[in-house]
Amino acid sequence: MLAIRAKVARAVLLASCTLAGCVTVGRLSEREAVLYARNDVCGVNAADSVCVVRSVERTDYGYRVVIDRRPPAGQDRLSIDVRGGMFVDPHLKVTPVDTAARRP
Repeated sequence: MLAIRAKVARAVLLASCTLAGCVTVGRLSEREAVLYARNDVCGVNAADSVCVVRSVERTDYGYRVVIDRRPPAGQDRLSIDVRGGMFVDPHLKVTPVDTAARRP
């Protein structure tokens, strides 16, 4: 019974957003992706000076956010792939970025 109610609620929400002209139903916004990435790797309420967002890039499946962490959160650069959306909990894949590598 609960599963049927959830499906009906989802259908009503999708229909209302379609009628209202929502373009991004089921997708994360760039702002949400950055918030999820910052909160996951730096902690909730981390200061901007501790967790610096270097870049945000839209990908086929979500966003890639590159963050520099400074103490006390860490001392490194991370690339965070953020997937998910309105009906799916966000999934984050964190990859360290080698900042010592030669840059073009």
